[in-house]
Amino acid sequence: MESLLMILGILSPIILILGIAIKFYKISKMPLNVRWEIYPLPHESEEKRKYGGSYMEELNWLEKRPERYTLGEYIEPFKEILYLHKVKKFNPYGIWIWSMALHWGIWLLFLWMGILIINSIFNLEITSKLSVLAYLSYILGSLGVLGLIVKRGTIHDLKIYTSPIDYLNLLFLLILFASGLFAIMNKGGINESITYLEGLLKGNIPVDELSLVIILHFLIFKLFLIYIPFSKFFHGPVKYMTFHKILWDDMYQIKGSKEEKKISEQLNYRVRWTGPHILSDKSWLENAQNTNLHDKV
Repeated sequence: MESLLMILGILSPIILILGIAIKFYKISKMPLNVRWEIYPLPHESEEKRKYGGSYMEELNWLEKRPERYTLGEYIEPFKEILYLHKVKKFNPYGIWIWSMALHWGIWLLFLWMGILIINSIFNLEITSKLSVLAYLSYILGSLGVLGLIVKRGTIHDLKIYTSPIDYLNLLFLLILFASGLFAIMNKGGINESITYLEGLLKGNIPVDELSLVIILHFLIFKLFLIYIPFSKFFHGPVKYMTFHKILWDDMYQIKGSKEEKKISEQLNYRVRWTGPHILSDKSWLENAQNTNLHDKV
């Protein structure tokens, strides 16, 4: 058991980091996505953001270097990460509060694990004073998961779009949060958590000194780290690509640029599906040039 815990303790963060890196690399090599260009854009000036303006409105805009409000491109994702403001604004099914609880449970869980690691490395003895973060993580996370399971299972419009893997993911998170809550509520649970991390970092986990629930919780957390890059939990990191390369990218294409070459290459891809408006087995360029939607020749 100790060897398994040590191996997973070493491999899980490595697999997490490598998995995310490989995913980002694969995404960067994918065909260019169709840009949405939905205004207002966060990198425009404050004046233009008020009404959804663009640098292309200016006279001779092509001769000028576009002014970018770079900070806005970082503020907007953090609003989504920390507050889920789009879910609150646009989702009509009342899942925002439960989704917020779940996400904050995850953020606080990683913060709590970071505190345990820092405490174990530097022997700062701060863990007990900050244990409220662990309680908040596990309680918020558990409530958030339960709320989402109920919402997805009882609201028809959500139910038809919820696949079995979604329920399994929520169940996995519930086990993670519930095991953590039982672990720290157990007598000496905080001290045992410190002992576990210290043993992991020193290469000798004292399994005989730890309760089963502590061992189980850290085992589930390691499996969670391994699972993230290969699951829907990866939607968080990939939002960077969605926001910056699809939602907000409004830069014009320069003749002979890498983007233009990639677009030209993609226009020659063959369409392998059929439809009343599609010339099957023709290129995307040929389909775009087809002005008669009924012409299938």
